[in-house]
Amino acid sequence: MEKNKNLKVYIPLTIVILGVIIGIVFWYMDYSKYITTDDAHVESDIVSVSSKILGRISKIYVQEGDTIQAGMLLAELDSTDISAQKQLAIAAKAQTEASKAQAEAKYASDQANIKVMEVALSRAQEDFDRAKTQFAGDVISKEQFDHSKKSLETAQAQLDAAKSQLQVSMSQITSSGKAIESSAAQVEVIKTQLNNTKLYAPSNGIIAKRWLLPGDIVQAGQAIYTISNNSKFWIIVYLEETKLTNLHLGQSARFGIDAFPDVSFTGKIFSIGSNTASQFSLIPANNASGNFTKVTQRVPIKISIDAASNGENISTIHLLSGMSSVVKIIK
Repeated sequence: MEKNKNLKVYIPLTIVILGVIIGIVFWYMDYSKYITTDDAHVESDIVSVSSKILGRISKIYVQEGDTIQAGMLLAELDSTDISAQKQLAIAAKAQTEASKAQAEAKYASDQANIKVMEVALSRAQEDFDRAKTQFAGDVISKEQFDHSKKSLETAQAQLDAAKSQLQVSMSQITSSGKAIESSAAQVEVIKTQLNNTKLYAPSNGIIAKRWLLPGDIVQAGQAIYTISNNSKFWIIVYLEETKLTNLHLGQSARFGIDAFPDVSFTGKIFSIGSNTASQFSLIPANNASGNFTKVTQRVPIKISIDAASNGENISTIHLLSGMSSVVKIIK
């Protein structure tokens, strides 16, 4: 009777002890074979679609969750004011072109006038030379000689004035040309601004977030959409620095994703961070003050998603950035 009572006590105790021992053995085997962490999640490239100019959103063409293709029109800003500026700039350019045409016509006229003045000067010079000879021979009076001399001086002055006017016309052509270049550049700037009122998808993906609505004012550089690349995912692991020993590129890993509890995945390490995660935090640690508490740092590790245990193609599995994962890196 006493023996049976002892058996009832020892058997359960033995089973518990064996269970603990077996658990320890499996834990040790797992510990010695894998580097395990649950500080991991699914990640993909994230792209922001931002406006290059200040403006009011007039149209939104896609919503959160929509699949998009590179080059697809996503949104438009109100272009009324910019279109008006474009018309004014085009009119100003046309005005400067007309001014240049007038200056060129004046330049041609001045050139013709100079030729006339040169002929007049040549004739006046001949008259003066003849009058000079005649005056020396007392053929003409001094008054006639002075008149011939005055005519020569007048012809020379008129030619000099015509040449000066020609330089003025040339300067007007040059300044008009520069004004045309400036107005043409202004037209191109406004055309660029007008083009910037339309926002196109920079890549394929899914609209992960829409930040603004029609009627909202968007600042230059402010994001309107965030696009998630749904064609390539990986696992980002933040691993303690103490576990990096013997870790290398190409090392195999197994992992699960919480959203798919019945599926296990395999992959390989393709990136080991060159800095700890804390170096890129909004407020990096600064121990210059002397207040120091040692904390084990974590290094970002990227693991490819190569295959699923159920044989399903990875591209058909509905992965999302941010999904939690538990990773076992094979030592």
